[in-house]
Order: sequence, then C-alpha cells, then structure tokens
Amino acid sequence: MLSRELQDEVLALDEVDKLELLRLLLSEPAMSKYAFDPMGLRGNYEIASKLMELMEEEKSKSVSSIE
Repeated sequence: MLSRELQDEVLALDEVDKLELLRLLLSEPAMSKYAFDPMGLRGNYEIASKLMELMEEEKSKSVSSIE
C-alpha cells in the first residue's frame, strides 16, 4: 500500500509531471501489461518505430512553423 505522503506528492504534481511519471511506470516491465495499447503497437516494433518517426516529423514541422 502506498504511503499517504507519497500519494499526496503524486497528486500534487502538475499535468506534465504526472504524464512523465505514468510513462516511467508503464515502461517498467512489471507494469507494462497494464498499459493501454489499442493499436497493438507494444508487440509490433516495426509499426511502432514507423509511428515514432512520423510523430517526430510532425513535431519538427510544428516547431518550425512556430518559429
């Protein structure tokens, strides 16, 4: 069981830090089975890799357009 102090600290995190904590926990092998995976990317590394490339391209385009 989590200590009340730890729960309070987690709940006090801002949205960005909560998301980072969630990503960290879901990357933990023991917790990965609980990760939401509607597209089945966890088991298909080729498709996951391609999707990551596309996301990076979109991210760089949006950063370029802001500048």
